[in-house]
Amino acid sequence: MRIAIGSFVQESQFFSPVKGSWQHFGPEQIVRGQAMLDAASGTRSEVAGAMDAAAQRAVWLVPLLRAMSSSSSGPIAREVYESIRDELLARLREALAEPVDGVLMVMHGAMSAEGYNDATGDVLQRARQIIGPLTPLVATLDLHANITRSMCEAADGLVGYLTFPHVDLYETGARGMQLLLDTASGKVKPTIAMAKLPMIIPAENAQTTQGIIHDLLQTAQAHLKTPGIRDISIFPMQPWMDTPEAGCAVVVVAEEAQRAHATHIAAQLADIWWRRRREHQVELAPTKQTIAEALVSERKPWVLADSADAPSSGAPGDSTVTLQALLDAQPAKDCYTNIVDPQAVAALIEAGVGNEATVSLGACSGTTLYRPITVTGRIRLISDGAFVHKGEGLRGATMRRGRTVVLQAGRVHVVVMERACLQWDPELYRSVGLEPTDAQIVIVKSPAGFRAAYSPFAAEIRVLDAPGVCTPNLTALPYARIPRPMWPFDPIDDWRIARA
Repeated sequence: MRIAIGSFVQESQFFSPVKGSWQHFGPEQIVRGQAMLDAASGTRSEVAGAMDAAAQRAVWLVPLLRAMSSSSSGPIAREVYESIRDELLARLREALAEPVDGVLMVMHGAMSAEGYNDATGDVLQRARQIIGPLTPLVATLDLHANITRSMCEAADGLVGYLTFPHVDLYETGARGMQLLLDTASGKVKPTIAMAKLPMIIPAENAQTTQGIIHDLLQTAQAHLKTPGIRDISIFPMQPWMDTPEAGCAVVVVAEEAQRAHATHIAAQLADIWWRRRREHQVELAPTKQTIAEALVSERKPWVLADSADAPSSGAPGDSTVTLQALLDAQPAKDCYTNIVDPQAVAALIEAGVGNEATVSLGACSGTTLYRPITVTGRIRLISDGAFVHKGEGLRGATMRRGRTVVLQAGRVHVVVMERACLQWDPELYRSVGLEPTDAQIVIVKSPAGFRAAYSPFAAEIRVLDAPGVCTPNLTALPYARIPRPMWPFDPIDDWRIARA
Protein backbone atom coordinates (compact mmCIF):
# COMPACT_ATOMS: atom_id res chain seq x y z
CA MET A 1 0.00 0.00 0.00
CA ARG A 2 1.25 3.49 -0.91
CA ILE A 3 0.20 6.48 1.23
CA ALA A 4 1.02 10.16 0.65
CA ILE A 5 1.58 12.28 3.76
CA GLY A 6 1.80 16.06 3.95
CA SER A 7 1.50 18.75 6.61
CA PHE A 8 0.65 22.45 6.84
CA VAL A 9 0.30 23.68 10.43
CA GLN A 10 -0.45 27.22 11.57
CA GLU A 11 -2.83 28.66 14.17
CA SER A 12 -4.36 32.05 13.39
CA GLN A 13 -5.29 34.72 15.93
CA PHE A 14 -7.42 37.43 14.35
CA PHE A 15 -6.61 40.13 16.94
CA SER A 16 -2.84 39.70 16.81
CA PRO A 17 -0.85 42.66 15.46
CA VAL A 18 1.65 40.20 13.96
CA LYS A 19 0.71 38.90 10.50
CA GLY A 20 1.71 35.36 9.56
CA SER A 21 4.75 35.77 7.32
CA TRP A 22 7.83 34.05 5.97
CA GLN A 23 9.40 34.82 9.33
CA HIS A 24 7.14 32.10 10.77
CA PHE A 25 8.08 29.67 7.99
CA GLY A 26 11.85 29.91 7.84
CA PRO A 27 14.14 27.21 6.40
CA GLU A 28 13.87 25.09 9.56
CA GLN A 29 10.07 25.23 9.50
CA ILE A 30 9.63 23.80 5.99
CA VAL A 31 11.05 20.38 5.13
CA ARG A 32 10.45 18.48 1.93
CA GLY A 33 10.38 14.87 0.80
CA GLN A 34 12.39 12.35 2.80
CA ALA A 35 13.69 15.15 5.04
CA MET A 36 10.13 15.45 6.38
CA LEU A 37 10.26 11.88 7.70
CA ASP A 38 13.84 12.19 8.89
CA ALA A 39 12.98 15.30 10.92
CA ALA A 40 10.02 13.56 12.56
CA SER A 41 11.83 10.34 13.43
CA GLY A 42 12.30 9.91 17.16
CA THR A 43 9.96 12.78 18.10
CA ARG A 44 6.49 12.70 19.64
CA SER A 45 4.91 14.48 16.67
CA GLU A 46 1.87 13.49 14.61
CA VAL A 47 4.08 12.63 11.65
CA ALA A 48 6.15 10.27 13.83
CA GLY A 49 2.99 8.55 15.07
CA ALA A 50 1.72 8.17 11.52
CA MET A 51 5.09 6.80 10.39
CA ASP A 52 5.14 4.13 13.08
CA ALA A 53 1.52 3.13 12.44
CA ALA A 54 2.32 2.78 8.74
CA ALA A 55 5.45 0.75 9.46
CA GLN A 56 3.47 -1.74 11.51
CA ARG A 57 1.41 -2.52 8.41
CA ALA A 58 4.29 -2.47 5.93
CA VAL A 59 2.96 0.64 4.20
CA TRP A 60 5.12 2.71 1.85
CA LEU A 61 4.97 6.41 2.72
CA VAL A 62 5.35 9.13 0.10
CA PRO A 63 6.35 12.29 2.00
CA LEU A 64 5.26 15.55 0.42
CA LEU A 65 6.08 18.60 2.53
CA ARG A 66 5.82 19.67 6.16
CA ALA A 67 5.35 23.38 6.86
CA MET A 68 4.97 24.27 10.53
CA SER A 69 4.72 27.85 11.75
CA SER A 70 7.22 28.67 14.50
CA SER A 71 4.39 30.22 16.55
CA SER A 72 0.79 31.28 16.25
CA SER A 73 0.13 34.67 14.68
CA GLY A 74 -2.42 36.66 12.79
CA PRO A 75 -3.78 35.18 9.53
CA ILE A 76 -1.04 34.31 7.05
CA ALA A 77 -0.17 36.77 4.31
CA ARG A 78 -1.81 35.62 1.07
CA GLU A 79 1.44 35.26 -0.85
CA VAL A 80 3.01 33.13 1.88
CA TYR A 81 -0.05 30.92 2.29
CA GLU A 82 -0.60 30.37 -1.42
CA SER A 83 3.09 29.65 -2.01
CA ILE A 84 3.23 26.92 0.64
CA ARG A 85 -0.18 25.51 -0.27
CA ASP A 86 0.60 25.35 -3.96
CA GLU A 87 3.92 23.61 -3.37
CA LEU A 88 2.26 21.06 -1.10
CA LEU A 89 -0.41 20.36 -3.71
CA ALA A 90 2.12 20.25 -6.54
CA ARG A 91 4.02 17.56 -4.65
CA LEU A 92 0.76 15.67 -4.20
CA ARG A 93 0.19 15.76 -7.96
CA GLU A 94 3.73 14.48 -8.52
CA ALA A 95 3.10 11.64 -6.08
CA LEU A 96 0.15 10.55 -8.23
CA ALA A 97 2.54 9.60 -11.03
CA GLU A 98 2.06 6.22 -9.40
CA PRO A 99 -1.30 5.42 -7.77
CA VAL A 100 -1.63 6.23 -4.07
CA ASP A 101 -4.05 4.36 -1.84
CA GLY A 102 -4.71 7.31 0.48
CA VAL A 103 -3.59 10.70 1.71
CA LEU A 104 -2.95 11.81 5.29
CA MET A 105 -2.79 15.55 5.94
CA VAL A 106 -1.38 16.71 9.29
CA MET A 107 -3.05 20.07 9.90
CA HIS A 108 -3.98 22.35 12.79
CA GLY A 109 -7.53 23.32 11.86
CA ALA A 110 -7.45 26.96 13.02
CA MET A 111 -5.45 28.27 10.08
CA SER A 112 -6.58 31.35 8.17
CA ALA A 113 -4.96 33.53 5.55
CA GLU A 114 -5.73 36.75 3.73
CA GLY A 115 -8.70 35.89 1.54
CA TYR A 116 -9.12 32.44 3.14
CA ASN A 117 -11.09 32.35 6.39
CA ASP A 118 -10.95 28.57 6.38
CA ALA A 119 -7.48 27.83 5.02
CA THR A 120 -7.56 24.26 6.33
CA GLY A 121 -10.77 23.59 4.42
CA ASP A 122 -9.21 25.20 1.34
CA VAL A 123 -6.19 22.85 1.46
CA LEU A 124 -8.36 19.78 1.99
CA GLN A 125 -10.82 20.73 -0.75
CA ARG A 126 -8.02 21.28 -3.26
CA ALA A 127 -6.38 18.00 -2.24
CA ARG A 128 -9.70 16.25 -2.80
CA GLN A 129 -9.97 17.74 -6.28
CA ILE A 130 -6.52 16.37 -7.12
CA ILE A 131 -7.01 12.82 -5.80
CA GLY A 132 -10.64 12.44 -6.86
CA PRO A 133 -13.66 11.21 -4.91
CA LEU A 134 -12.55 7.62 -4.35
CA THR A 135 -9.09 7.96 -2.80
CA PRO A 136 -9.36 8.20 1.02
CA LEU A 137 -8.31 11.47 2.67
CA VAL A 138 -7.90 11.81 6.43
CA ALA A 139 -6.73 14.88 8.36
CA THR A 140 -5.34 15.09 11.87
CA LEU A 141 -6.15 18.27 13.78
CA ASP A 142 -5.35 20.18 16.94
CA LEU A 143 -8.03 20.08 19.64
CA HIS A 144 -8.41 23.84 19.01
CA ALA A 145 -9.40 23.40 15.37
CA ASN A 146 -12.42 25.31 14.10
CA ILE A 147 -14.35 22.61 12.27
CA THR A 148 -16.11 23.75 9.10
CA ARG A 149 -18.49 22.24 6.59
CA SER A 150 -15.77 22.43 3.95
CA MET A 151 -13.41 20.32 6.05
CA CYS A 152 -16.09 17.70 6.72
CA GLU A 153 -17.06 17.52 3.05
CA ALA A 154 -13.48 17.14 1.79
CA ALA A 155 -12.21 14.53 4.24
CA ASP A 156 -13.22 10.95 4.94
CA GLY A 157 -12.13 11.42 8.53
CA LEU A 158 -11.10 14.22 10.91
CA VAL A 159 -9.11 13.10 13.95
CA GLY A 160 -8.26 15.55 16.75
CA TYR A 161 -6.03 15.62 19.79
CA LEU A 162 -7.68 14.23 22.91
CA THR A 163 -5.51 16.16 25.36
CA PHE A 164 -5.01 19.74 26.48
CA PRO A 165 -2.27 20.34 27.52
CA HIS A 166 -1.40 18.61 24.26
CA VAL A 167 0.53 15.43 25.03
CA ASP A 168 -0.95 13.04 22.45
CA LEU A 169 0.33 14.39 19.15
CA TYR A 170 2.06 11.08 18.41
CA GLU A 171 -1.06 9.07 19.26
CA THR A 172 -3.22 11.36 17.11
CA GLY A 173 -0.98 10.79 14.11
CA ALA A 174 -1.22 7.05 14.69
CA ARG A 175 -5.04 7.23 14.99
CA GLY A 176 -5.29 9.19 11.78
CA MET A 177 -3.06 6.76 9.89
CA GLN A 178 -4.90 3.72 11.22
CA LEU A 179 -8.25 5.15 10.13
CA LEU A 180 -6.82 5.97 6.71
CA LEU A 181 -5.34 2.49 6.24
CA ASP A 182 -8.56 0.79 7.34
CA THR A 183 -10.41 2.93 4.81
CA ALA A 184 -7.89 2.32 2.02
CA SER A 185 -8.01 -1.43 2.59
CA GLY A 186 -11.80 -1.46 2.38
CA LYS A 187 -12.22 -2.44 6.02
CA VAL A 188 -14.41 0.60 6.67
CA LYS A 189 -16.24 3.27 4.71
CA PRO A 190 -16.25 6.25 7.07
CA THR A 191 -18.56 9.22 7.32
CA ILE A 192 -18.32 12.36 9.46
CA ALA A 193 -21.08 13.63 11.75
CA MET A 194 -20.63 17.09 13.31
CA ALA A 195 -22.54 19.04 15.94
CA LYS A 196 -21.59 22.71 15.86
CA LEU A 197 -22.26 24.80 18.96
CA PRO A 198 -22.86 28.61 18.98
CA MET A 199 -20.24 28.96 21.67
CA ILE A 200 -16.72 30.36 22.01
CA ILE A 201 -14.84 29.59 25.22
CA PRO A 202 -11.50 30.67 26.71
CA ALA A 203 -8.67 28.15 26.69
CA GLU A 204 -7.77 28.42 30.36
CA ASN A 205 -10.66 26.20 31.55
CA ALA A 206 -10.86 23.86 28.58
CA GLN A 207 -8.33 21.33 29.82
CA THR A 208 -8.82 17.60 29.35
CA THR A 209 -7.29 16.65 32.71
CA GLN A 210 -10.39 17.80 34.60
CA GLY A 211 -13.71 19.55 34.10
CA ILE A 212 -16.25 19.44 31.31
CA ILE A 213 -13.94 18.53 28.40
CA HIS A 214 -12.50 15.67 30.46
CA ASP A 215 -16.00 14.41 31.21
CA LEU A 216 -17.09 14.68 27.58
CA LEU A 217 -14.11 12.61 26.47
CA GLN A 218 -14.91 9.98 29.09
CA THR A 219 -18.45 9.74 27.74
CA ALA A 220 -17.04 9.58 24.21
CA GLN A 221 -14.88 6.60 25.19
CA ALA A 222 -18.02 4.70 26.17
CA HIS A 223 -19.59 5.45 22.78
CA LEU A 224 -16.48 4.15 21.00
CA LYS A 225 -17.38 0.67 22.25
CA THR A 226 -20.37 0.74 19.89
CA PRO A 227 -19.66 -1.21 16.69
CA GLY A 228 -19.14 1.10 13.74
CA ILE A 229 -18.18 4.19 15.78
CA ARG A 230 -14.55 4.74 14.84
CA ASP A 231 -13.44 8.03 16.38
CA ILE A 232 -14.81 10.93 18.46
CA SER A 233 -13.10 14.30 18.87
CA ILE A 234 -14.09 17.31 20.98
CA PHE A 235 -13.04 20.69 19.55
CA PRO A 236 -13.19 23.70 21.94
CA MET A 237 -11.82 25.82 19.09
CA GLN A 238 -9.15 28.47 19.15
CA PRO A 239 -11.30 31.27 20.61
CA TRP A 240 -9.72 34.23 18.80
CA MET A 241 -10.92 33.27 15.31
CA ASP A 242 -13.27 35.95 14.05
CA THR A 243 -14.73 33.90 11.20
CA PRO A 244 -18.24 33.17 9.88
CA GLU A 245 -18.15 29.51 10.94
CA ALA A 246 -16.66 30.01 14.41
CA GLY A 247 -17.85 27.77 17.22
CA CYS A 248 -17.07 24.70 19.28
CA ALA A 249 -17.76 21.31 17.72
CA VAL A 250 -18.14 17.59 18.33
CA VAL A 251 -17.03 15.30 15.50
CA VAL A 252 -17.89 11.62 15.25
CA VAL A 253 -16.32 9.42 12.56
CA ALA A 254 -18.34 6.28 11.92
CA GLU A 255 -19.01 3.64 9.31
CA GLU A 256 -21.57 4.76 6.75
CA ALA A 257 -24.21 2.37 8.11
CA GLN A 258 -23.96 4.08 11.50
CA ARG A 259 -24.38 7.65 10.25
CA ALA A 260 -27.69 8.26 12.03
CA HIS A 261 -26.28 6.94 15.29
CA ALA A 262 -23.13 9.04 14.86
CA THR A 263 -25.27 12.15 14.39
CA HIS A 264 -27.18 11.26 17.56
CA ILE A 265 -23.95 10.82 19.55
CA ALA A 266 -22.58 14.17 18.36
CA ALA A 267 -25.80 15.96 19.35
CA GLN A 268 -25.93 14.19 22.72
CA LEU A 269 -22.37 15.23 23.58
CA ALA A 270 -23.12 18.77 22.38
CA ASP A 271 -26.17 18.89 24.67
CA ILE A 272 -24.06 17.94 27.71
CA TRP A 273 -21.43 20.49 26.78
CA TRP A 274 -23.99 23.24 26.28
CA ARG A 275 -25.63 22.65 29.68
CA ARG A 276 -22.23 23.00 31.40
CA ARG A 277 -20.84 25.85 29.29
CA ARG A 278 -20.56 28.27 32.23
CA GLU A 279 -17.89 26.05 33.77
CA HIS A 280 -15.47 27.49 31.19
CA GLN A 281 -15.53 30.95 32.78
CA VAL A 282 -12.07 31.92 34.07
CA GLU A 283 -11.12 33.34 37.46
CA LEU A 284 -8.12 35.61 36.95
CA ALA A 285 -5.58 36.64 39.59
CA PRO A 286 -4.72 40.37 39.99
CA THR A 287 -1.17 40.74 38.71
CA LYS A 288 0.45 43.02 41.33
CA GLN A 289 -1.37 41.44 44.26
CA THR A 290 -0.46 37.93 43.14
CA ILE A 291 3.21 38.81 42.67
CA ALA A 292 3.27 40.30 46.18
CA GLU A 293 1.65 37.17 47.60
CA ALA A 294 4.13 34.92 45.82
CA LEU A 295 7.16 36.87 47.04
CA VAL A 296 6.25 36.41 50.72
CA SER A 297 5.39 32.73 50.30
CA GLU A 298 7.70 30.11 51.77
CA ARG A 299 6.87 27.77 48.89
CA LYS A 300 8.36 27.95 45.41
CA PRO A 301 8.13 28.25 42.53
CA TRP A 302 4.92 30.12 41.89
CA VAL A 303 4.16 29.65 38.20
CA LEU A 304 2.18 32.63 36.95
CA ALA A 305 0.59 32.44 33.53
CA ASP A 306 0.42 35.62 31.47
CA SER A 307 -1.95 33.89 29.08
CA ALA A 308 -3.06 37.11 27.40
CA ASP A 309 0.42 37.37 25.84
CA ALA A 310 0.81 33.69 24.92
CA PRO A 311 2.66 33.11 21.60
CA SER A 312 1.02 29.66 21.41
CA SER A 313 -2.31 31.50 21.19
CA GLY A 314 -1.11 34.09 18.68
CA ALA A 315 0.06 36.93 20.91
CA PRO A 316 3.33 38.69 20.04
CA GLY A 317 4.98 37.83 23.38
CA ASP A 318 6.13 41.43 23.88
CA SER A 319 3.92 42.52 26.80
CA THR A 320 5.65 44.62 29.44
CA VAL A 321 2.87 44.40 32.04
CA THR A 322 4.12 41.50 34.16
CA LEU A 323 7.75 42.56 33.68
CA GLN A 324 6.99 46.03 34.99
CA ALA A 325 5.08 44.56 37.93
CA LEU A 326 8.05 42.35 38.83
CA LEU A 327 10.51 45.24 38.61
CA ASP A 328 8.24 47.46 40.70
CA ALA A 329 8.08 44.78 43.40
CA GLN A 330 11.89 44.92 43.80
CA PRO A 331 12.00 41.22 44.73
CA ALA A 332 14.60 39.83 47.11
CA LYS A 333 14.17 36.41 45.48
CA ASP A 334 14.88 35.27 41.93
CA CYS A 335 12.09 35.78 39.41
CA TYR A 336 12.12 34.62 35.77
CA THR A 337 10.22 36.14 32.89
CA ASN A 338 10.64 36.54 29.14
CA ILE A 339 9.86 38.94 26.34
CA VAL A 340 10.18 39.20 22.55
CA ASP A 341 12.13 42.20 21.28
CA PRO A 342 14.61 41.74 18.39
CA GLN A 343 15.87 45.33 18.59
CA ALA A 344 16.71 44.94 22.27
CA VAL A 345 18.46 41.63 21.56
CA ALA A 346 20.70 43.33 19.00
CA ALA A 347 21.56 46.15 21.40
CA LEU A 348 22.33 43.75 24.26
CA ILE A 349 24.55 41.57 22.08
CA GLU A 350 26.48 44.65 21.00
CA ALA A 351 26.97 45.59 24.67
CA GLY A 352 28.41 42.13 25.41
CA VAL A 353 28.24 39.50 28.12
CA GLY A 354 29.11 40.67 31.61
CA ASN A 355 28.42 44.32 30.88
CA GLU A 356 25.64 46.50 32.15
CA ALA A 357 23.21 47.93 29.60
CA THR A 358 20.10 50.06 29.48
CA VAL A 359 17.55 49.17 26.81
CA SER A 360 13.98 49.81 25.81
CA LEU A 361 12.06 46.56 26.12
CA GLY A 362 8.77 45.31 24.72
CA ALA A 363 5.73 46.56 22.83
CA CYS A 364 7.68 46.26 19.57
CA SER A 365 4.76 44.68 17.66
CA GLY A 366 2.82 47.91 17.48
CA THR A 367 0.15 46.96 20.00
CA THR A 368 -1.51 49.78 21.98
CA LEU A 369 -2.30 47.59 24.98
CA TYR A 370 1.01 48.35 26.73
CA ARG A 371 4.11 50.50 26.28
CA PRO A 372 7.85 49.88 26.05
CA ILE A 373 9.74 50.20 29.32
CA THR A 374 13.36 51.11 30.02
CA VAL A 375 15.33 48.43 31.86
CA THR A 376 18.89 48.51 33.16
CA GLY A 377 20.61 45.23 33.94
CA ARG A 378 23.65 43.03 33.51
CA ILE A 379 23.96 40.76 30.46
CA ARG A 380 24.45 37.25 31.80
CA LEU A 381 24.30 35.09 28.67
CA ILE A 382 23.93 35.20 24.90
CA SER A 383 22.53 32.18 23.03
CA ASP A 384 21.42 31.20 19.54
CA GLY A 385 18.04 30.54 21.16
CA ALA A 386 17.51 26.99 19.95
CA PHE A 387 16.40 24.37 22.45
CA VAL A 388 14.96 20.88 22.30
CA HIS A 389 11.48 20.36 23.73
CA LYS A 390 11.76 17.71 26.44
CA GLY A 391 8.19 17.65 27.73
CA GLU A 392 5.33 15.54 26.47
CA GLY A 393 3.60 16.34 23.20
CA LEU A 394 6.38 17.98 21.22
CA ARG A 395 9.18 15.97 22.79
CA GLY A 396 12.22 15.96 20.53
CA ALA A 397 11.15 19.00 18.51
CA THR A 398 13.57 21.93 18.27
CA MET A 399 12.24 25.34 19.26
CA ARG A 400 13.93 28.28 17.55
CA ARG A 401 13.40 31.70 19.13
CA GLY A 402 16.31 33.44 17.39
CA ARG A 403 19.18 35.04 19.23
CA THR A 404 18.44 35.17 22.93
CA VAL A 405 19.91 37.16 25.82
CA VAL A 406 19.51 36.79 29.58
CA LEU A 407 19.33 40.25 31.16
CA GLN A 408 19.42 40.42 34.96
CA ALA A 409 17.87 43.48 36.61
CA GLY A 410 18.24 42.98 40.35
CA ARG A 411 16.68 39.58 41.06
CA VAL A 412 14.55 39.71 37.92
CA HIS A 413 15.99 37.56 35.13
CA VAL A 414 14.58 38.45 31.71
CA VAL A 415 14.97 36.10 28.75
CA VAL A 416 14.91 38.47 25.76
CA MET A 417 14.22 36.72 22.43
CA GLU A 418 14.21 37.69 18.77
CA ARG A 419 11.18 35.52 17.98
CA ALA A 420 8.22 34.15 19.89
CA CYS A 421 7.95 30.43 20.56
CA LEU A 422 5.79 27.95 22.47
CA GLN A 423 6.21 28.19 26.23
CA TRP A 424 4.98 24.76 27.29
CA ASP A 425 8.39 23.52 28.40
CA PRO A 426 10.71 24.66 31.25
CA GLU A 427 13.54 24.23 28.72
CA LEU A 428 12.74 27.78 27.63
CA TYR A 429 14.54 28.80 30.84
CA ARG A 430 16.79 25.79 31.50
CA SER A 431 18.42 26.10 28.09
CA VAL A 432 19.84 29.48 29.12
CA GLY A 433 20.98 28.43 32.59
CA LEU A 434 17.86 29.36 34.58
CA GLU A 435 16.40 26.52 36.65
CA PRO A 436 12.69 27.16 37.32
CA THR A 437 12.65 25.19 40.57
CA ASP A 438 15.24 27.65 41.98
CA ALA A 439 13.05 30.69 41.33
CA GLN A 440 10.34 32.15 43.52
CA ILE A 441 8.29 33.27 40.50
CA VAL A 442 8.32 31.90 36.96
CA ILE A 443 6.26 33.66 34.30
CA VAL A 444 4.94 31.48 31.49
CA LYS A 445 3.05 32.89 28.53
CA SER A 446 0.57 30.11 27.92
CA PRO A 447 -3.09 29.54 28.89
CA ALA A 448 -2.80 25.87 29.83
CA GLY A 449 -0.29 24.04 27.65
CA PHE A 450 2.44 24.68 30.24
CA ARG A 451 0.64 22.71 32.94
CA ALA A 452 1.80 19.28 31.80
CA ALA A 453 5.47 20.14 32.40
CA TYR A 454 5.18 22.70 35.22
CA SER A 455 2.46 21.17 37.43
CA PRO A 456 4.69 18.40 38.86
CA PHE A 457 6.96 20.94 40.59
CA ALA A 458 4.91 24.16 40.86
CA ALA A 459 4.05 25.25 44.40
CA GLU A 460 1.19 27.33 43.04
CA ILE A 461 -0.25 28.08 39.59
CA ARG A 462 -2.26 31.23 38.87
CA VAL A 463 -3.55 32.81 35.65
CA LEU A 464 -2.89 36.54 35.76
CA ASP A 465 -5.33 39.28 34.89
CA ALA A 466 -3.26 41.21 32.36
CA PRO A 467 -4.05 42.94 29.07
CA GLY A 468 -3.27 41.25 25.78
CA VAL A 469 -4.74 40.14 22.48
CA CYS A 470 -5.25 36.63 23.89
CA THR A 471 -7.23 37.71 26.91
CA PRO A 472 -9.78 35.15 28.16
CA ASN A 473 -12.20 38.08 28.58
CA LEU A 474 -13.61 37.35 25.13
CA THR A 475 -16.50 39.81 25.27
CA ALA A 476 -13.94 42.64 25.48
CA LEU A 477 -12.60 41.83 22.00
CA PRO A 478 -13.94 43.40 18.76
CA TYR A 479 -15.41 40.34 17.04
CA ALA A 480 -17.12 41.39 13.79
CA ARG A 481 -17.61 38.25 11.65
CA ILE A 482 -18.62 35.46 14.01
CA PRO A 483 -22.17 34.14 13.52
CA ARG A 484 -24.75 35.56 15.90
CA PRO A 485 -26.24 34.72 18.28
CA MET A 486 -23.13 33.36 19.99
CA TRP A 487 -22.50 32.60 23.66
CA PRO A 488 -21.18 34.36 25.75
CA PHE A 489 -21.90 37.44 23.62
CA ASP A 490 -25.64 36.80 23.36
CA PRO A 491 -28.29 35.14 25.55
CA ILE A 492 -29.15 31.73 24.06
CA ASP A 493 -31.30 29.01 25.58
CA ASP A 494 -31.16 26.25 22.98
CA TRP A 495 -28.04 25.70 20.87
CA ARG A 496 -30.01 23.77 18.26
CA ILE A 497 -32.37 26.69 17.61
CA ALA A 498 -29.45 29.10 17.37
CA ARG A 499 -27.84 26.87 14.71
CA ALA A 500 -31.09 26.17 12.80
